[in-house]
Amino acid sequence: MFNSKDVEKEYEYSYRQVQDIEDYKHPLINFSDVIKAHYFLADYFLDISSDSIEKMSVGVKSYHLLGSALSRQIVSYQGRMKYSNPIDICSTLFYGLVTDHPFVDGNKRTALLVLLYQLQLYGYYPNTEINKFEKLVISVAERSIQQKYRMIYKKFKKETDVDAEVLTISYIIKRLTDKVDRSFHLNITTKEFCDTLKSIGVNFTLDNSKIKFTFTKKRFWSKTKHAYSIKFYGWTRPVEAGMVRDVFDALNLTEDYPSYKSLFNDNREPFYKLIKDFEGPLKRLKDK
Repeated sequence: MFNSKDVEKEYEYSYRQVQDIEDYKHPLINFSDVIKAHYFLADYFLDISSDSIEKMSVGVKSYHLLGSALSRQIVSYQGRMKYSNPIDICSTLFYGLVTDHPFVDGNKRTALLVLLYQLQLYGYYPNTEINKFEKLVISVAERSIQQKYRMIYKKFKKETDVDAEVLTISYIIKRLTDKVDRSFHLNITTKEFCDTLKSIGVNFTLDNSKIKFTFTKKRFWSKTKHAYSIKFYGWTRPVEAGMVRDVFDALNLTEDYPSYKSLFNDNREPFYKLIKDFEGPLKRLKDK
């Protein structure tokens, strides 16, 4: 699942330390979801095959604080759920992950990645510039929601301070998302893509900054050799659907696999794709 064996070892240790809460079913977020998000971020940013490698400490600092943040999704009073609107639920969890600091490092970026993932589970997708999400994360971390979003915050002044901040976050997120997914992508990394091609007879070699594919197509009466190269950005970097189609066309695989997506497991977690799409703010949101 991970490119780095060290990250995978740390992930497996953290994963064994806590059990998922049985009642937390998607689109609610559970312990394993947040832990995966945290370690996928580490795997991505610590990828030595990439040009954007950086230092990031990994690990859960407090499972109690992590559980406290998760429990915000189902808070109730006198048998009535405090938050029932999907984006309100996403917002209160996001707020808890940013402010509770359950991880050794990467709390803000983990919170943003989980927010994007949960929004996607509910069917919401970003419709605006990614820097607006970055501004929101920083405002929550700095406890400056009331000042930076003063006019919105005033709409909820009758609520307690924390509730007003959560509802302010929700109001902002509703304006930054919609129910239409305008992207066209695969949730598959470069390593997974190459390994899948290898399983159907395609050879690949890494040559400097390119991956070179070769494939010999055998017929009853002949053999034809095909070759194609793509730029290499790192093993954890997701591949774009258009590039996959170009590879299949160049290697003369399209005829045999017209629905190339059938080769890949559609149940993969979309974390790497989300990280790539939001790489800029996620990288800048590194904990100080």
